[in-house]
Amino acid sequence: MTLFIIIAIVIVAVVILAFILAPKLLPQMRFAGKAIDPETYVQDCINNVLEPDVELLASQGGYLKQLELYIIYKQVHVGYLCYTNLDNQPCFNQQPFLKDSVEKQLTDDLRSGNIVTSCINEFRDAAQKQGYDVSVCPSPKFSVNLTESKVNVPITCQITMTKGQETKTVEKLNPFLKWPLYEFVLVSREIVDEEISYGNFGQQAYMMAHPWISIDRFKAESTTIYTLKEISSSKIFMFAVRNFVKSGGI
Repeated sequence: MTLFIIIAIVIVAVVILAFILAPKLLPQMRFAGKAIDPETYVQDCINNVLEPDVELLASQGGYLKQLELYIIYKQVHVGYLCYTNLDNQPCFNQQPFLKDSVEKQLTDDLRSGNIVTSCINEFRDAAQKQGYDVSVCPSPKFSVNLTESKVNVPITCQITMTKGQETKTVEKLNPFLKWPLYEFVLVSREIVDEEISYGNFGQQAYMMAHPWISIDRFKAESTTIYTLKEISSSKIFMFAVRNFVKSGGI
């Protein structure tokens, strides 16, 4: 019995000693685990700002700020993509280069808020806490561009991470937000083109040919409000059209 007690005391003492000495004897173990990834970290950081911006822009017809022509619908300022104040006349396309306009607005918003630089600096601080020596570029270059199902923010910025004998250098990051803004822009352009050409849009026929999208049309006096919805995600894009108004604005 005495022997068992002595063995137990020795085991406890060894365990306690291991906890005390391990950080000093094996400093590299303090940073064990999955290494922090710059692209994933920066993407998550940027998307915290980008996603609310995209949702706001999509609810306002492709306008993020400074709406000049809009109608209030369900407490939202919905911008006009096509508008006329003349009776019995086709509307004028207010955003003939909507994709370019959307990309520029989102780029300007991220730039004015210094979001990309802040996210890269936050990554540097987080990596340093994992034991890395990190250097990052002072002024990253970036722009927003839309592709299928993605809002991309490609960034040119050299990031160098060093720990021990290992060094990793990244020249470019390609963060993105999964969002069907590109598709909504294309559909809204088709709708506006048909409204101008024919004074109407073949809503049902379009949905039958493109089952991924639901298109709702609401008449508000002389204005038509279109709500596009991606069925799989319920993400929406709303815009207004004032076209071929009958005399008296009816």
